[in-house]
Amino acid sequence: MSSDHERREFLKWLGAGAVASLGLFAASCDTTTGSTGAPTTRTGGAMEYPFSPGRNLISKEIQWRVRTVDQQDLEEILSGWTLKVGQRGRRAQKTYTFAELVALPRTDMLVDFHCVEGWSVHDIPWNGVHLSAILEDMGFTPTQRYVTFHTIGGKYNESLPLEQALDPRTLLAYGVGGNTLPLKRGFPLRLVVPGLLAYKSAKYVETIEFTDEQVEGFWVARGYPYEATVPRERLRKGKF
Repeated sequence: MSSDHERREFLKWLGAGAVASLGLFAASCDTTTGSTGAPTTRTGGAMEYPFSPGRNLISKEIQWRVRTVDQQDLEEILSGWTLKVGQRGRRAQKTYTFAELVALPRTDMLVDFHCVEGWSVHDIPWNGVHLSAILEDMGFTPTQRYVTFHTIGGKYNESLPLEQALDPRTLLAYGVGGNTLPLKRGFPLRLVVPGLLAYKSAKYVETIEFTDEQVEGFWVARGYPYEATVPRERLRKGKF
């Protein structure tokens, strides 16, 4: 698939759902932080959501607008999905359902997305949860140096240094512009690391594992750099 085609497809799903919600997203964020892309955190829960009115998709407490493109049966997908968090070689210390994740303090972030093929998409309004919020909820302070994000099926795993995983702009996204992520783009949960090339932003995350060594993810094992730094000339101030 050509890079132009892939960029058009990315813009298509973004434009059909998320761009239409930009006003809603901006209204839910402080004007200053929203314009610079700095993360804005707010408490989860139905009363705090800017996404009403919407179908009651997950539980009586959670309301979330289903996308108008790439329709998906959210309840069916989520019935077999949980997020497991723990240390390598040990039983998961905590398991979250989607509803439990959404109930944690939510972070909204307006940042750019940079593909290794040379194209970028500006101002994507992600909604999600920060790893620090999960660790605080668990009462857990990791001593390991790295974090591995295992994906459904175990094929496209990725690894980050702990410091980078805890950066305020690194997000575990479950929505964009107040809509659920399209299945093709990583629903129920994907990693978003704005300062790194997009192959590090693993989709379909189901396990977060703290390790003492870095893990070669799918793309790194095929010759892509582990660091994946976006070239400085592609970065916009406040959007990475």
